[in-house]
Amino acid sequence: MSRGIGRFPIPLLLLLMATGVGGTEYTLGPDSLPQEGVPSGTVEERTWYASRIYPGTTHEYRVYVPAQYTDAEPAAVMVFQDGEFYVDPEGLVRVPTVFDNLIHKAEMPVTIGIFINPGMKELPWDLRSVQYTPVDDTYARFLLEEILPEVGKDYNLTDEAAGRAIAGMSDGGLVSFTVAWQRPDAFSKVVSHVGSYTRPMGGALYPHLIRASRGNPKPIRVFLQDGENDINLMEGNWTLANLRMDSALMFARYDYRFEMGTGGHDLKHGGAIFPETLRWLWRDYPGVAGAVAPPDLEAVTGTWDVVTKVLGVFRHGVLTVSEQDGALAATLHDEVDGEMEVTAVHFDDGILSYDYIASGSQVNWGKGSVGKLSTWLQVRGDTFRGALSLDVPPAGDYAVEGRRRTAESPTD
Repeated sequence: MSRGIGRFPIPLLLLLMATGVGGTEYTLGPDSLPQEGVPSGTVEERTWYASRIYPGTTHEYRVYVPAQYTDAEPAAVMVFQDGEFYVDPEGLVRVPTVFDNLIHKAEMPVTIGIFINPGMKELPWDLRSVQYTPVDDTYARFLLEEILPEVGKDYNLTDEAAGRAIAGMSDGGLVSFTVAWQRPDAFSKVVSHVGSYTRPMGGALYPHLIRASRGNPKPIRVFLQDGENDINLMEGNWTLANLRMDSALMFARYDYRFEMGTGGHDLKHGGAIFPETLRWLWRDYPGVAGAVAPPDLEAVTGTWDVVTKVLGVFRHGVLTVSEQDGALAATLHDEVDGEMEVTAVHFDDGILSYDYIASGSQVNWGKGSVGKLSTWLQVRGDTFRGALSLDVPPAGDYAVEGRRRTAESPTD
């Protein structure tokens, strides 16, 4: 059983992965469906035969051009691997429809989409592993030296990294991350659906490499999605591998978001949340609605119940954040050590951070005497999650979670 990619069939296993036959149900929202009054972009089919990076290969690809495009201004660009699955108007992601709706509402920039399928020499997509699994710059060069210049002959594409995004699933998610990791000067935004961060000498290297960049993170923004029931093979467990990526990206303080669902190795969950993924990805791009808005300090004001997980011991505290004249202040009460002196508190781009002076038992949390503790917290509505770090070597974190008290549940 196979389905055609143009005139080429797709292997059954890959088709099942991308179409999500069986398993957890997720539904598409209105931003993934055609809307009245929203102009539709066009999708054109192309074939690339002249690769110097992968000699003797054929690549089928599609180019989406939004209705709002003009050549007067460079358009943003987003490249999708296993492109047929993303461009399909009846598929699980339906990227052109989502682009139509979000561009119309100025919730993402005018963006040209490039949906490229893996290369073929003799069999359908037989270069997929060759192209997608290495953790080097070969595939990045293929895009930057061949595909983007070819599309750029007909359309005015930005050459700035901030305006370039890349996305894919499974090995396609891995290579998308690889492109941005290898060439952050060219691609600054990554969407990885059920990414393959598993192979010991391949994608499994990334958590270590990311951790080593603490203090000097690469200028990339990363959206990770995976499911609790992802595949578990000899190469590794995809769910655990993505959890390792989440931990590493937090440890190195990257601009990232991680969504763990209940699904398996498919695009159901990733497709259902794709509109929100794009809003998050392009949130500060010039021309996008709200891109220059100041931080909403009310998003963090109030009383938060905080849990810090210190070497198997859960320490409870209460953080109270207030705002006056555009500045934040905070008090912190620990259940064991009482009042802690908060020396700085900031909220910007969804990250709440505050420092406080260690006292009581907390001065002994490190291998040396701890002076200052610093938090880095991703705020999501009335919850946050993140890390607390010490000012003594070696660099390390303790997990922190919090929930804001509300009128409905004042002591949650």
